[in-house]
Amino acid sequence: MMRIRPSQLGYLPLLVAATALMMVRIAVMARLLDVRGFGLYSAALLVSTTFCMLACLGLQPLLQRDMPVMAARGRMRRPLVLIAQAVLVACGCASLALLLALARIPMAGLAGWLLAIAVIHGLSQQLFLVATVESRSLSQPGRYAVQNLVRAVLLTIASTALALVTRSPGVVLAVEAGISLVLAGAIFQRICEAHGVGFDPLVALAWRRLPRANWDTALVFLAITLVVSAVQYADRWFSASMLPASVFAQYAFAAIAILVAQSAQAMINASVYPALSRRFAFEGEAVTFALSARVSLALFAAGTVLCVPAYFLVAFAVGRFYAAYAPALAILPLLLAVSVLRVSDFWSSFLMICGYERQLLATQLVAGAGVCAIWFGYIDLRGTPATIDDCAWLALSLAVATYAAAAGAAWLAHHRQMPAKVAA
Repeated sequence: MMRIRPSQLGYLPLLVAATALMMVRIAVMARLLDVRGFGLYSAALLVSTTFCMLACLGLQPLLQRDMPVMAARGRMRRPLVLIAQAVLVACGCASLALLLALARIPMAGLAGWLLAIAVIHGLSQQLFLVATVESRSLSQPGRYAVQNLVRAVLLTIASTALALVTRSPGVVLAVEAGISLVLAGAIFQRICEAHGVGFDPLVALAWRRLPRANWDTALVFLAITLVVSAVQYADRWFSASMLPASVFAQYAFAAIAILVAQSAQAMINASVYPALSRRFAFEGEAVTFALSARVSLALFAAGTVLCVPAYFLVAFAVGRFYAAYAPALAILPLLLAVSVLRVSDFWSSFLMICGYERQLLATQLVAGAGVCAIWFGYIDLRGTPATIDDCAWLALSLAVATYAAAAGAAWLAHHRQMPAKVAA
């Protein structure tokens, strides 16, 4: 059985530094902006992240699944075309979203120019994610780490300087978007040069072949991404829509813990997901399931142990530097529990890679919808508006239900295959 060697994880220090800087940037914004300004900044980041939920209408997860295998087999033309198609679709989705912003249709409490900036910020994040799929797929996590570190350093420096001078969340977000767009463009140019293709001919070919893309699978991946992301961000959407801006700022501050966990999961996934794809392609489902289970359970145990010191560290930092956010400490234990579940979910990766994406979609949809229905029913029966505590309990309930659903679906899918293989 192939294993992930420690030498293959040498990229982690750089990626840890990049992730830490991105989290520091948000903490700095909480320090430099007033409570209402940080609430607007957080709402715009929520819109930006939500735009990435579209995942280029499913082409991005399709690219993440197929490119490592294609690269291992020396067939790069198809994934390069798919990259260009993902870029085209992302730009088209952003254009439609900007029309909503110009029509002043509110989202997460934002409207008009600030909503438009949030959409462009989301596009910049999406294009950067697509651009960096290539380095991960070629088993070059070190290059992927450097790409993220450069972006993190530039964003942190620029956003801190602008927040100090302008105290404007809109200006900060606009410059962050500009930096990410420039970096994504540079990476795309490098990809074309490295593989000996011209950018313009590649885009033209991608446009002509767009109707023939694997839309059946892509749309299933889109549905999965939308459902999973909706479950992950439902608490923040509801809190942004149902709580006053100053109270939402408290929730957003505590939810930095969840952002750290999701960033850590993505960081580890930069190496684990391509490894799972290759193991499934060359060694089969049993090896893939075993690796997914080991990673998931090890991270769950490590996260559980780290929760206690994390709480006291945050409590100290709030008392020393963020006194205005002291009310957020009341919900922090709940959100730390959510963080453990988020960082340790690699059951979903197994299901998507091994062809069980429809089972994943069904289980996540049922679990998420069921929890939300119960939560809304409770709020309605109680007869009083939702509170910050209610939103935190919603986050934990969703995390528990969807984690259990994904783990159960992975176990069942794998063990249903075992008797058939034994019989064969």
